[in-house]
Amino acid sequence: ALTWKWFYYAPNTYKELKLAQWRKEGRPVPPGVDADGSLSFVTILRGKNAFFNIWELFYVVMGPYLIIHFFLTPLPFLLLEYYYLGSAAATALTGVYYWTAVQNLFYAELLTNVHAFVAVAPNHAGDDMYRFQKPCRPFSGSFYLRQVIASVDFHYGNDVVDTLHGFLNYQIEHHLWPNLSMLSYQKAAPLVKDICAKHGVPYIQQPVWTRVLQTANIMVGRISMRHFPQDYETKFLQLDAQTEKERLSAFHQKRNNNNNNNKEKEAEEEKKEGEHVQSS
Repeated sequence: ALTWKWFYYAPNTYKELKLAQWRKEGRPVPPGVDADGSLSFVTILRGKNAFFNIWELFYVVMGPYLIIHFFLTPLPFLLLEYYYLGSAAATALTGVYYWTAVQNLFYAELLTNVHAFVAVAPNHAGDDMYRFQKPCRPFSGSFYLRQVIASVDFHYGNDVVDTLHGFLNYQIEHHLWPNLSMLSYQKAAPLVKDICAKHGVPYIQQPVWTRVLQTANIMVGRISMRHFPQDYETKFLQLDAQTEKERLSAFHQKRNNNNNNNKEKEAEEEKKEGEHVQSS
């Protein structure tokens, strides 16, 4: 938890960026590479990573943040020490203000790592969360169902609680609509909860420390996440395909109707124009 943003979150986020670039360029994923799996820092160090090597990760992702955040940002403290020492600065300047600031930034980084881990990881893990065998179409029925039953909300409802959680307590709503504003999550959460209750979909909301315990039990192997029943998963994916087929059919039908209407209007206008020419 103290270093998870450096050794897990940053490499895997960069991997997703690389995948997006490959898709944009039409570049296929190399054979035998698991594009959906998570990267470990040990794998990257050993050079067994098809997406990037350790030097690229440092040059593009970690290095700039390390240098700018920890070593360049505190530079004004050197000027501050120089100002207070006055004429004695030439011989007495030690950089103690600067290095104290650097040290505090590293301590703060560890604390923010723990806070981010507690706010993010526990609402994705637990023996009441589901895993799936096959991918689904984005924004399909299966997609929305999976976002609800594979994530958890913490307590929410007022600005103080939500701010302390970094608004990551609305994890279900965030998964459903990643681009919504934070205030929109506050408005959407009760509606989502009511819809789930109406249709019998599990909507789990628990205190953060309850979920931390669940995550710890997952990490040590005491409990495991659930597997969504294969027959239901297949059935829902088939329904998604049928719904998408019907949607596309309706779209093409509407477009054809619009084209036919436009042609009829053009023919009518040409007819009126011809009548006008003959009468004149």
